[in-house]
Amino acid sequence: MARWRSDVAWTCHPCRRARPRRRPSGGQSSRSAASRAISIRRPSPTRLHPFGRLAPGDGRMIDRRAFLNVSAVGALAAATPAVAAIGKGTPDVVVVGAGAFGGWAALSLRERGLKVVSLDAYGPANPRASSAGETRSIRSGYGSQGFYSAWAMNALAMWKLREAEFGRTLLYPNDRLELADRWLPEMVAQRQIFDDLKLPYQILTRDQLRGRYPQMAFDDVDFAFVETQASAAVIKSRESMIVVSEVFQKKGGQFRTARAVPGPATGRRMDALTLNDGETLAAGQFIFATGPWASKLFPTLVAPKVGVWRSEYYYWGPPAGDTRFSWPNQPAWHDHVAGGYGFGSLERGLKYSPAAGGRVTQDPDTAERLPTDYLLKRGRDYIGHRFPDMRDAPILETRVCQVDNTADSHFILDRHPDYDNVWLASGGGGHGFKHGPMVGEYLADRILGRTADPATEAVFRLASHPDVAKG
Repeated sequence: MARWRSDVAWTCHPCRRARPRRRPSGGQSSRSAASRAISIRRPSPTRLHPFGRLAPGDGRMIDRRAFLNVSAVGALAAATPAVAAIGKGTPDVVVVGAGAFGGWAALSLRERGLKVVSLDAYGPANPRASSAGETRSIRSGYGSQGFYSAWAMNALAMWKLREAEFGRTLLYPNDRLELADRWLPEMVAQRQIFDDLKLPYQILTRDQLRGRYPQMAFDDVDFAFVETQASAAVIKSRESMIVVSEVFQKKGGQFRTARAVPGPATGRRMDALTLNDGETLAAGQFIFATGPWASKLFPTLVAPKVGVWRSEYYYWGPPAGDTRFSWPNQPAWHDHVAGGYGFGSLERGLKYSPAAGGRVTQDPDTAERLPTDYLLKRGRDYIGHRFPDMRDAPILETRVCQVDNTADSHFILDRHPDYDNVWLASGGGGHGFKHGPMVGEYLADRILGRTADPATEAVFRLASHPDVAKG
C-alpha cells in the first residue's frame, strides 16, 4: 500500500516499470500481473501525495450490513454521517455517469461487495462524452504539479493490472516529447520532480531529435524533454470505458441508460434521483460523476467552478506502407513552441489537436460535433510545418469533444455541502482520464468511510477551487 515514511519517501503498491514489449498475437496482453515494488521520493515542489491502495482483487470487501453501519454511524471524517435507509432491492450506491470517473467508481464499489447501479444518459463512451474517442495519453509530466505525477504513476500501475485482468490490449507504451525553445519554469520544476521520483527522462538537443525522429521537423525547437515508456503511454479510451462497464456488469453491477437529476431530499439526506421517465430511484448514497454535465445539474454550486470548453482533434492518413507516423515509431508529443499535442497512429491516423487560441463554451447535449474552419486550417498548417512528409496528407476523421476544467486544474472530488450522502466528481479537464482507476478507488474509500489524507482531501475540496473566468 502506498504510504509516506518519516524520511519523506513513499512506496507504491506492486507494479513494474513499463518497458518495450513484443505485442502478442491476437492483441491480448502477455504481461503477468506479478510485479515488483518501486520506491520513489516525494516531489519537492509540492507537499501533496497520493493515497494508498491495494491491487484489484485484494479482498477489501465490505458486506451490506457493514456498509449500513458505516453510513449510519458516521465513519466518514469531518462531516455529518450519511444516513442509509436501504430497503429490499434498493441499491447501496447509485453512480450517475459512466465515464472515466463514474465508471471506475462503480466498478471499485461493486468489487467491494456493494449493490451498485450505474446510470448514464447516453451510455458508456458515447460520442458526447469527454471519455470517448480513440485514444488518451498517460503521462507523468505535470510541470510543477508533482502531486499528479505521483498519482499518474500509481494509475499507470493500476492500468497494467487491469489490462491483464480484462485480457485486452489497452496500453501502448511509448515516449512522449515536450518540445521547447527555452526552459519554461514548469519544465524546470518537472525535471526536479522526475529526479525526486527517480523517473527516467532524457533531454535531447535539436540534432539529437533529428537523428532519432527524422519524420519530424525541429527547426524552431531547441530541445525536448523526453518522458520514457516507464511513465508514458497511449491508451484506448473508448474501448477502455466499454470494458470497464462490461466487467462491472459481469461482477453483478447494474447499468441503466437514463438521465438522472437530483430528486427529493429529507434534511441533509437525498432520498432519491428523478429519472427522465419520471421514475424515482432511491439509494443509500449517490455519486454524481457527470463531467461536463455537472455544471448543468448544479448550476449554482459547480458551474462557477468549472468551465466546459470545446476541443477538436483530427486524424491524418500516412502514405501507403509508411509506418514512420504510427505507434511505436511515432512518439506522443506536446508542443510548447507551435502549440497543440498529438499521438502516433494506432488505427485511424496521426492524431493532432491544435491549440484553440481561446475558450469556446460547448453544451455537451446540443453541440454539433463538426470541425471549425479556422482550427482545421491551423491543424493543416501545423502538420505541414512539423511533419513535412505529411503536408498533403488527407484528414481521415475529425472529433469534437469538451473538457470540464477547473481554474487550477485540480479535480473536484468532494461531498455535496448540503447532503451527507451525495458526492461530486467533476473537473477532469484534459488530464482526468488516465487517473480514472485512482479516482474510482478514492471515491470508493470515501463512500466506505475511509478517511483521506488531509492534504489530498484539501486539493479536491469544492470550496478550495476558485471560480473559473468565463469566456
